[in-house]
Amino acid sequence: MRTRISVNRILSAVGMATLLFGLTLLWRSQSVLSKASDGASAEKPAPSEFKQVQIDLSKAIEIALPNLSADLKPARFTTADGKSGWAVRIPGNRPIATPAYWDGMVFVGGGYGSHEFYAINAQTGAVAWQIKTSDDGPTAAVVEDGCVAFNTESCTVEVCDAKTGKLLWQEWLGDPLMSQPAIYKGRLYIAHPAGQRTGTLAIQGNQHNVTHVAASGRAAGHYLLCADLRTGKHIWDQPIPADVISAPVINDSRVYFTCFDGTSFCFDAARGSLVWKKENSGTSAPLVADGQLVMTQKVQVGGKSYEGLVRVDPKQGNAKDEILLAKTEAEYLKENNGGGVGLSEQVTVTLDTSVGFSSAPPAAKIDAANKQVGVNTVVGGWAYQGSRAAYSKGQMMNAQGRFLNCMRAIDGKFAWRAEVKGAGITADSQVFSPPAVGNLNIYLCSAQGHVLSVRQRDGKVGFMYLLKQPITFQPALAEGNVYVGTANGLLICLRTGDRDADGWYAWGGNAQHNK
Repeated sequence: MRTRISVNRILSAVGMATLLFGLTLLWRSQSVLSKASDGASAEKPAPSEFKQVQIDLSKAIEIALPNLSADLKPARFTTADGKSGWAVRIPGNRPIATPAYWDGMVFVGGGYGSHEFYAINAQTGAVAWQIKTSDDGPTAAVVEDGCVAFNTESCTVEVCDAKTGKLLWQEWLGDPLMSQPAIYKGRLYIAHPAGQRTGTLAIQGNQHNVTHVAASGRAAGHYLLCADLRTGKHIWDQPIPADVISAPVINDSRVYFTCFDGTSFCFDAARGSLVWKKENSGTSAPLVADGQLVMTQKVQVGGKSYEGLVRVDPKQGNAKDEILLAKTEAEYLKENNGGGVGLSEQVTVTLDTSVGFSSAPPAAKIDAANKQVGVNTVVGGWAYQGSRAAYSKGQMMNAQGRFLNCMRAIDGKFAWRAEVKGAGITADSQVFSPPAVGNLNIYLCSAQGHVLSVRQRDGKVGFMYLLKQPITFQPALAEGNVYVGTANGLLICLRTGDRDADGWYAWGGNAQHNK
């Protein structure tokens, strides 16, 4: 009898201990989940979950660029490890946007504040043709069907013959224009403010009056315009709340974009009808890949800003992920922090002043952009790209803060993550512009002047150079060459000797910005 009681007591004690141990584990796991959800451990996932690597920018090979004694005269250079390239100085020393490649030429504007646009021989760096734009500040260009198209910050869209530079048409749309156009199936898609004046359409030198949307009784504000690529004829024009971040993105007869107030849209490309609209705090242009929309979004927790990726159903705009993927602290998105565009506050103020903006005009709606992504100048909106993702071989990749993230598109789990280190990099740095994608590697540029390749499979660095020239925009890739525009007016071609650096012919990869 005593033996039975003792055994029962022992079993009861063991059971109670097991229960208490289980409750303790449950409490600890809930505590960890709670910390992860509020951002406390967002930057340090468990090491066993995926491969973590480090990229040390201090190990970059310095490139001694040639002395460019004259504007528009290319000069060659070689790297210490046997690569070569050329550099050319664009007049004005202004920020140069991503070049566009087509048929052996690269197309590039003279930078924010300039009135020039150039076609340059992609192999030699010699100028093929150049034109004077009617307004200043050419954006990055897109090329398709033999036409090259770009916006000027103030305040026109221009379409030229890509071979000759002959103006096909241009139209004054509104001031300012901070985003790039897109081309799809013979149509041009452009975001613009309206209600400032009646526009003028110029076709091959002949002036034609165009009734602007506000002049026909529609409210002033921003619109997304669809026009015929070759004639400029308006096909549809739909109201949107603010300018578009970077550019409209087009895939499978749908136009996707995120506005500077964080609202995301999907329109039917042919008819202009609204498919869906979501106030989802977006922070960059979306990407359509593998049957889903990939976006970066922002959340505020405890007074801090966090950014991460989310997969979205492209048909309805509903998020597939309940929490942000790869969520990291993003102080560069806080108000007045500049959005991580790689231009100092002094430079942005100087550039805006040079084009007549002592402060941003009301039409720019900079207050909304500042609140959402930290951009508080017109040139900041012109240059802002955010942590926009790229896609290749079932993987989503983006440069976010001081990390490179690579996640499987099918489940959103990390394949690998690289932490970037080096002088001047802090917890709130936005180190790289969005990656350009080759077949096996991604290619990145830093605000400090680094150009590097990283293997998509595992995050291993291929080459890493330091140009010692500030870079704001994403590079372009063509025929084994990396084309980079610097923030101080240089266009640089790096010959990698590897055909992997090919096929990324404009910002976002192609004229639809959805490579």
